[in-house]
Amino acid sequence: MRSASLYNISPLDRRTFADVIQIWKFNWQSMNRKQITIVLILSFLTALEPLSIDLFLPAFTQMAEQFNTSSTNVQMSLSTFLAGFAIGQLIWGPLADRYGRKKPLLISLIIFILASVACVYAQSIEQLWGMRFVQAIGGCGSIVIARVVVTDYFESHRTMSVFAILAMIMGVAPIIAPIIGNQLVKWGGWEFTFEAMAILGALSVLFTWFLLPETRRVFTASKTLSTGGQNSVWQNYIVVLQKRQFVVYALIAGVVQGALMLYIGNAPFIVMDVGGMSGDVFSIIFAVNALGMMLSAYLASRLQKRYSAQKIVGFAATLMCVFAVVYIGMLLAGASMHSLLAALFLYTFPMGMLFPATTDLAMAPFSTDNSGSASSLFGALQLGIAFLITIVGGHLSDGSLLIVGITFLVVSLLIFPILFISRTKKLNS
Repeated sequence: MRSASLYNISPLDRRTFADVIQIWKFNWQSMNRKQITIVLILSFLTALEPLSIDLFLPAFTQMAEQFNTSSTNVQMSLSTFLAGFAIGQLIWGPLADRYGRKKPLLISLIIFILASVACVYAQSIEQLWGMRFVQAIGGCGSIVIARVVVTDYFESHRTMSVFAILAMIMGVAPIIAPIIGNQLVKWGGWEFTFEAMAILGALSVLFTWFLLPETRRVFTASKTLSTGGQNSVWQNYIVVLQKRQFVVYALIAGVVQGALMLYIGNAPFIVMDVGGMSGDVFSIIFAVNALGMMLSAYLASRLQKRYSAQKIVGFAATLMCVFAVVYIGMLLAGASMHSLLAALFLYTFPMGMLFPATTDLAMAPFSTDNSGSASSLFGALQLGIAFLITIVGGHLSDGSLLIVGITFLVVSLLIFPILFISRTKKLNS
């Protein structure tokens, strides 16, 4: 069985940067103009999530001063955003299944724009929490429906490559977001970051309205997802959860997302507070790590030609654990801050492989008529688990770099029991 060799991954042969560029050219050159246009629009839509998270990270200190609150309370705006994003996932997928892809997407983007504007005029940190929650509910429609459009429009053998392309282009967002956000804060304060989000939302509306076709096919009345009764949405979720492959890789995606959010939450503390570096340096370091994840997504696309997505997941998860141990070992050995930052770069690098691979594996069992509900539930589980991990990790943290490293390692190790249980059940069956 394919799962029996999940961890039997031969060493990677050497890849040059020219090889990576060739992968990129092949993926684009094998598409026609309409397919390229759709991929670009979907990339812009899925970039709203990382932009909404990373764009205002450099404004944390200023926001804490203006609202006269602690940095922990400002960081809670990230947690409320994750919570809203998780809940919103359950809304937009079923709506996309019943009413098509385009109309729900436009409605979600309008909600995102209005909430972004409301964040600018927040008078207290509690109001900001509330508006960030609403902003996330609207913004999550873009990434949910983008995943559905991929499974609608592209052949099954191409979806992994398309998801990898989306992950690669999405990697640009966290590269440039902190740098742009830092400049926006300098020019006009933290409010400018949310105004920029509103503008991005408006551009997304224009692209969707004029360039994105309706990709949902017309189904007969026998399809419960399109014409079902009042309880059909929840029945569809039950059907989706009965797919073991979906549950396994949605859980793994949630663990990886949680690890990434722990890194994002701790990075300003590690770089600026402990390392004593400026906001500009933090933005550059953050961008370099995001660039590494984008390169990792390139490699996932190439590796898929030789290895199954399951093997890629096992290999990347192993790398995360190894580099978490390296980080802890270097910390105990008294390594310099530059060495620790290099170890963190290596820790986040495999995440670029895991996101497209787990998405592809989780969505693979579903056809067009129920892909919306599957996409919604996937996102809800992913961000819900990430929300829980960030809350628990925040409570366990005592401000030391060692606890941060141990948290990284423990979260990475959570992937393997999920894979082991899945593999055992398959072998028994």
